[in-house]
Amino acid sequence: MPANATPFGRQDHESRITSDYLSGLARIATGDSAYAVATWQSAVVRGGFGGAIGGTALFRYTLRSDAGGTVSLILKILQRRSGETEQSPYYWKREFEIYRAGLLDDMTFSSFAMPQIFFVEDLGDACWIWMEDITDAKADWSLEDYADIAGRLGRFNGAWLRGAKLPRAKWLSANWHSAIVPALADTFKQLDHLLENPLAQVTLPLEAKEEIAAIWRDREIFRRALTELPRTFCHFDAFRRNFLVRHGKVFLIDWALAGIGGPGEDLVSLVALSLYYEGFKQADALQLDELVFASYVSGLREAGWRGDAPLARIGYTCGMTLRGLAGVKQDINLLLNPAKHDQLKRNHGLDSLEDIARFFAEIRRFRLLHMAREARSLLAA
Repeated sequence: MPANATPFGRQDHESRITSDYLSGLARIATGDSAYAVATWQSAVVRGGFGGAIGGTALFRYTLRSDAGGTVSLILKILQRRSGETEQSPYYWKREFEIYRAGLLDDMTFSSFAMPQIFFVEDLGDACWIWMEDITDAKADWSLEDYADIAGRLGRFNGAWLRGAKLPRAKWLSANWHSAIVPALADTFKQLDHLLENPLAQVTLPLEAKEEIAAIWRDREIFRRALTELPRTFCHFDAFRRNFLVRHGKVFLIDWALAGIGGPGEDLVSLVALSLYYEGFKQADALQLDELVFASYVSGLREAGWRGDAPLARIGYTCGMTLRGLAGVKQDINLLLNPAKHDQLKRNHGLDSLEDIARFFAEIRRFRLLHMAREARSLLAA
């Protein structure tokens, strides 16, 4: 890409990117008050460093001075999405507000590090976040790495459960796993019609239709259980691609869903999305589940929380159940949308839509059916 190019999907604010503007950022990033940007290049960032939710874009800016110094920055652009309120589970501006308020400036919980945030701007129809460019140095994770992350999540959640003052900003999410449920109603209302499609029949899976319908009918039981748990601050999207490991530190990024929830809910993405994207076989699901939950509880204890471990298990299984209901809508929509098929095949390394549908069905047997059965048992105890 030519020097000084700015590859924005929308050009509304392109004129803001000047050498003076970038020089100011470089001075903040380097601490060199004389740094002057002579040339720069920008490129779209892909591969898990954000961008999963519509309206989000990421760019890497490489800045160079006449003296030969080079600075690399990430620009994250959050684009306004119509119809969203501050209480929306996917509120477009939430991550910007979290950084602007400095909620994560002091991660003193022996858990995660944060990229440096150099500058944030509210441009009305978009928000810009300029942050440190961190390259993930760990290509592959072992089960021990997942256990380590779960322990860190336990220490993070446990610090708030132990008594750290919870943030109360109105733009934080509240009970995120419960908040995503109302948008699923149309899918379950049309389920019989959707199941006329052979791919939908495979991915549901069809023999579990009545059990899944019963879980949907009882959704308020799982939602209510989550609201009755002790309160903590949650990331709600803590899966592999939102962790960056460098120099012994683990950075947790993409706080667009963050808010107040219950213990155990931060494990949902770690397990559920690992089954989708990180190569775990369904035979490994129980082992992953047991390992990360045990490590999470250890983390809670290390943080000083002395509550009952079954409370965290309720948060985890009920959250997983509601996320599993959302997966019914997501998977059917993807399989029935031809425009998504090529991306689906790339994401999962499978050439056949039928194989992808079967893969989704196997995940559903664990993260919806198995988890809902356990959640019911825990709530009945």
